[in-house]
Parts: sequence; C-alpha cells; structure tokens
Amino acid sequence: MASFRDAYFERALARLCARIPDGARSHRDIAELAEAEFAVRQGAAKPEQLRRLMELAPSELRVVRDLGRPWARDGDEALRETLRPAESLAYVAWDLEQYARGTGAIKRTNIYAAFVDTYGDAAEERLRHEVADLEVQFEAQLRSIGAEDRERLKRALTLHCAPLRDRFPDPEADRHEEKSSAEGVSSAVVLFGMLCVVGWLVAYVAIIYRGFADQTYGVPLAALFANLTWEFAYGFLLDPLGDYFHTASIFGFLVDAVIAWQVWKYGATQFPDSALGRYFRPIFGLCLAVALSVNYHAFIDLADPDGEYTGFGINLMMSILYIKMLEDRGSPAGQSMYIAVGKWLGTLCAWIATALTVTTSPQRTWPTNWSDFTRRSLGNRSYPLTPLINVMYGWTFLLDAAYCVLLHRRIKAAGMSPWRRF
Repeated sequence: MASFRDAYFERALARLCARIPDGARSHRDIAELAEAEFAVRQGAAKPEQLRRLMELAPSELRVVRDLGRPWARDGDEALRETLRPAESLAYVAWDLEQYARGTGAIKRTNIYAAFVDTYGDAAEERLRHEVADLEVQFEAQLRSIGAEDRERLKRALTLHCAPLRDRFPDPEADRHEEKSSAEGVSSAVVLFGMLCVVGWLVAYVAIIYRGFADQTYGVPLAALFANLTWEFAYGFLLDPLGDYFHTASIFGFLVDAVIAWQVWKYGATQFPDSALGRYFRPIFGLCLAVALSVNYHAFIDLADPDGEYTGFGINLMMSILYIKMLEDRGSPAGQSMYIAVGKWLGTLCAWIATALTVTTSPQRTWPTNWSDFTRRSLGNRSYPLTPLINVMYGWTFLLDAAYCVLLHRRIKAAGMSPWRRF
C-alpha cells in the first residue's frame, strides 16, 4: 500500500510539474532536496549537499508559486531565475530566526543546525560564505529584470532577510534532534493519538445513534461541513496512509459521511417555512464545496501539514456551536452525555499527543516529569504546538466542560437519565 501511495504521488507531482515552466527541473530539484534532507537527518551530509540544501529548500514552494502564476509576460523567465536565489536567502533567514527563537528541540533540517552539525564552531563562517555567494547571484540576476520588479525584490529582501545581517545565534547542538528522530514519533504520541480516536469514536457512534433515534442530526451544521472536509483532506489528499493518524482520519471521514447523510435526510425539517428549508439540499452541496476548498488551502497556506491550526480551530468552532445548538433547540434532541464527554476527552488526548511530539522522541518515550512536560508544552513557540494552538485548545477545553454541565442539566430537566441516554 505504501509503494502504491508513493507511486501515486510521484505521478501527481510529475503532472503538476509538467504544467509549469521548466517543470522537469523543478521535479529534479525536489528529488535532490529529498536526498539532501535524508543525509542531513542521518548526520551524514557532505558540504555540497549543504550548499544544495540552501538552494533547494524552497523547491516545494516554487512549484506552488509557479502553478499559481501564468508566466506569460516578456521577461518572466529572468524574473523566475532572479527569484531562485532570493527565495533561498529568505529561507535561510527564516531558519536562522527559528534557531534563535526556539526553546525546544531544533530540527536537524534547519539550515543553520545542519551547518553546525557538519562544521561545528566554523558553522557561522561557512554559512556566511554560502550566503554571500547567493547574494552575488541575486545581484547579478537583478540586472536582467525590469526596474519595477527590481525595486520590489530589493524591498522584499531587505524586509525578510534582516537575520542574515545580524550576528548568527550561538550553536546549540545539544538541542538538535537525534539522528533517528525523523523515523517516527514516540510510542506515547501514538498511544494518546489512539486514545483521541477512541474518544471521538464514542462521540461519533453516539451522534449517529441519537440522530436515528431522534430523527435529527447531532453535529452543528457549520461544524459538520468543516469537520467532514477536514477529514477528507487530511485522510485522502495529504499523505494518505502515511501514519496512524492519517489512516484513522479515513475512518473518521467514513463515519462523518454517515452523519452527513443524516443531515441530508433530516436537515430540511429543522427549518420549516424558511428559504433554508426549501433549498436545503442545494445549500448543503454548496457548503461542502466551500468548506473543502477553504480547508484544503488552509492546510497549504498556513503551512499546517499536521492539521493543528485547522483541526483545533474547527474544534473550537464546534464547541461554541454545540452550546448554541442546545439553546436553539431547547431540548437535548440529537445530543447525549456520551457525545459531550467523548468530544471533551478526545480533544484532551489530541492536545496531549501534540504536546508529546515536542517533548518526547522515539528514544525518550515519556517526559522526564509532568511539571517539565507542562512547562515545555505551554512554553513551546514552534509548530506543531504554538501559542495560538494552546490558546485555542484552552478555550475548547473550557467550552466543552461548560457544554457537559449545560447538557446534563437539560437532560435532567427533560426527565431523563443523563447516563442511560446513549
């Protein structure tokens, strides 16, 4: 299955590259970049590979850029060649900034980390030498483009490449990831990832059961559209079957599809005597198309391959809308404590799994102690656990707790047993 997946993506990449100028070169660049990154992760990079890593690091971004630009004007070929060293300089500057800012482990594929691993105390001098060569290439290419593009690129380089002019951060090789860390995550991450799946599975099963029992739907509409298309994009479009979590998302999508069918079947009856009720199914299809396009591009534009920003953002929206749905319906129809608690605990395990990715490794399965785990998790500043993700999770946790309390009271007020109502 993995070889089939890899062959599929190789064909898809070849088709994409065929649609852009100089696409064969872009295809070769990405393959060479993969080889260079693998050597860096293994601590076996040669000087030439480090030089090529600098030049090729933005290769994937170049493919996306070139696909989104017609490149039809005279002089566009020269502009594209000028952008290559400019993008490499910006990428190096970004890695230097991340190296200086980071408080946790530093990825070995960070360009400065790679130079430190190879050259030790001479890393700054060697990297500055390579940066100077890129700047010479950039200045030479500038002469071949128009005055307007020339000024725009100069301003952009001044804005984004300031770290190249500053003193480079002190090497901290003890913070570099272990050589084998690229091979996977700790078993603790997998454990809590699977517990997250179990929590959400309980919620999903209860949602479907209550939907059929009460002839309604058990997920707020906007949250359903967002979640269904998130599962589809994450499970089928972004590294399908690549790991436990992508595979679990395919199953999650299939369960979401059943809930979507309940919305399709019962949704119109929730809006009697309204335009939404009369045109519910066309609006349903339109909302799915909108949500899928937004979700997919959010993964790409937010540089969110693990779905942290998008996933926790949807979860926060869902928590708010569950409280609103409870109030709007005035009854616990389509809802149960098992749904509420399953979502609450599933989201908690999702956050713990994310936190463990930045505090553990395959060689160090569990944090040293829980106080250190809490401090490092809440203080982490880099993806996949940024301050924004921590804030979104914190509000989600509190809103889910509030929803559990409100739903418990509403079920008891309706004369039912909260825990006998699945």
